[in-house]
Amino acid sequence: LCLRSDTSKLLPEFAKYLIRGIEFRTCLSKFINKAVNQASVSISNLKTIPVAVPSLPEQRRIAALLDQAVALRAKRRAALAQLDTLTQAIFLDLFGDPIVNPRGWPLKKFGAVGTLDRGVSKHRPRNAPELLGGSHPLVQTGEVANCDGYIRSHNSTYSDRGLRQSKLWPAGTLCITIAANIAKTGILTFDACFPDSVVGFRAEDSATVEFVRTWLSFLQKALEDNAPESAQKNINLAILRDLDVPIPPISLQRAFARRVAAVEKLRTAHRASLAELDALCAALQHRAFRGEL
Repeated sequence: LCLRSDTSKLLPEFAKYLIRGIEFRTCLSKFINKAVNQASVSISNLKTIPVAVPSLPEQRRIAALLDQAVALRAKRRAALAQLDTLTQAIFLDLFGDPIVNPRGWPLKKFGAVGTLDRGVSKHRPRNAPELLGGSHPLVQTGEVANCDGYIRSHNSTYSDRGLRQSKLWPAGTLCITIAANIAKTGILTFDACFPDSVVGFRAEDSATVEFVRTWLSFLQKALEDNAPESAQKNINLAILRDLDVPIPPISLQRAFARRVAAVEKLRTAHRASLAELDALCAALQHRAFRGEL
């Protein structure tokens, strides 16, 4: 749909915020036709949505304020994106390319670096709803794949009955996906269960877990591209256990973990600031279209 406004009444720079506003979207949701394959709304219904349109000078002022807020938010997101790549850069600086291993670190099979086992879920929760709804966190494959290296939240829980047919992994466990999303990783920040589509890695030293998480990030694309595919891509535990891991001295791994912790502290601050900016943008937009700016 192309919206072309009469610029003598409605400025495009104001209109783009108008149609993103909660008031407009609330009205829009009343007309959405969900009977088709995707949500849709007719043009005739779209034309009936009432909008408050201030004077042109006021539209310019409001749009400029919102532009500034959006620009600040974009800069914060860009800073976060740069921090996301910083951990790999630190790894390369300390250890070299983990694929080529130019510094000749001794190699060890992944299965021998620590404990590496699949999650446990003897019964699928979708087939046994009584397994869900308790106090025991249940982390799913998507939550591992979509985290930013650390799993801080969960959407599901097991009941006591659910826990009995599963396994509770301690905080600090590295979760590795082996189905659909291949070799995506995240470190648990709380004790949790996860299904057999996720592998858990534990090591004697938490620095080794951090080292392995970043090492796997360099291999992730190759593992995914080469994963066997039937109904969906997957790799098995044997493939992971047989991977060669370069093993630098533990003192160097600990130095890496300290630097990663410093980066994570910065990321936490940036995420908090971004959340504040998101709230500010929403509040400014809400107030703007209520005539309160």
